[in-house]
Amino acid sequence: MAFVADEGRQYVVAGPWRRRSDVAELIEVSRGGLRASLLATVDTALAAQGVRLLVLDQGAHPVDRELCREAGFGAIERIVEYERSGCTVPPCRSSLDLRPYRPADREAVLELERQSFPWLWWNSREEWDAYVSLPGVDVIVGVDQERLVGYASTTVYYRDGHLDRLAVRGADQGRGFGAALLVAALTHLDRSGAKQVRLTTQADNHRAQALYEKFGFRRGRLDYEIYGTWLAQSGDA
Repeated sequence: MAFVADEGRQYVVAGPWRRRSDVAELIEVSRGGLRASLLATVDTALAAQGVRLLVLDQGAHPVDRELCREAGFGAIERIVEYERSGCTVPPCRSSLDLRPYRPADREAVLELERQSFPWLWWNSREEWDAYVSLPGVDVIVGVDQERLVGYASTTVYYRDGHLDRLAVRGADQGRGFGAALLVAALTHLDRSGAKQVRLTTQADNHRAQALYEKFGFRRGRLDYEIYGTWLAQSGDA
């Protein structure tokens, strides 16, 4: 979605964030006196399409504070990095049945995410399918009494490993399943030749951070905020 003015010299470009239909991302914005009105037009158009949130996700790159003010953006999530040198860990005893992900697991995984992560971090079907098809991605699922209760996903690029996601169904947390999945993920990275592993998580996810620190992870240098504005839906007060 693009909006232009002043004979094309000023513009705003927005599109789906992580292939979500209910979250949009501000992709590119020009400078100029019409920027604020263009941003307001984008907000109205996105809200009419059912988009609930417009985000500015620039990772560790500097954020344009003036743009945030004009767009009404505030910090909605803080992301921190953890890292670990080496991927060798002792085996973990658990009743969890661990196996590779299968395409037939998709709906169970997506439903699991909705009981494990905040709304912002739910995957759409399109995003999940695109992710699992990427080279170097591996997904391990955990099954307890024929129920899929968790999963861990990793990516390996040469000798660098990344723990992309670790999820355990809310009702099944506290049973050691997260530790079993983390050990399985690290073991896979080790066998794949990774010499170090990194991950990112929400700054307020203290439970996950405690697990990572228990297994030798330490805070990395990456630390940034995602900004956003909630959009008024038709019929909202």
